[in-house]
Amino acid sequence: MRRLVALAVCGAVVAAGCSGGTGGEAVPTSESVTPGSSASNPELPHSGAPEVTNPVPESALSAGPCEALTKQQIKQALGDGAAQGRSGENEVGPYCDWSDPATGGGFLLAFSTNLSQGLSAYYANTKAQTAIFREVDPIGGLPAVEYKDSEDDIQCGLAVGLSNEYAIDIQVTLSRANEGNDACEPAKTVATWVVANFKGE
Repeated sequence: MRRLVALAVCGAVVAAGCSGGTGGEAVPTSESVTPGSSASNPELPHSGAPEVTNPVPESALSAGPCEALTKQQIKQALGDGAAQGRSGENEVGPYCDWSDPATGGGFLLAFSTNLSQGLSAYYANTKAQTAIFREVDPIGGLPAVEYKDSEDDIQCGLAVGLSNEYAIDIQVTLSRANEGNDACEPAKTVATWVVANFKGE
């Protein structure tokens, strides 16, 4: 079975930044971050972002990104060679990335919580900085957007609004065996797993 993805440790958010790192990776960065607003901010959502009418409780994120997927789900995405998730944090919140050096496979999951703007930050910033930014079918009943530099890009970002104030972001780069496929499809699969785990489904 071909595994889903390959490593993409790009910014978990709002601004399109992704600075070069070592070992074929990139370091999460943010070049243009909209200041956070309080959870009770009546201006949310803004910039065309949709309302989240059935939010996931923020407590679902308490365990952190590295605990948001099961070992079986990680194995399904990357295979037996997947390394243990590596955690970190940038301006927008905590993230975790997984990789399989043998295949080049990997993905990053970030919790966009620090800005308190949910998908609104993506509509306000990411939309203007990526060639492709579009709404996709809801993930677990929650609004979602995908963004990438071109239709045949091997990288794709997918953000899901868990509430008006916070979101998750999946960053995927296709493995060498999967180049030529749509990089956003495995991102949707991983996002579906995460949301279902949050909801205990």
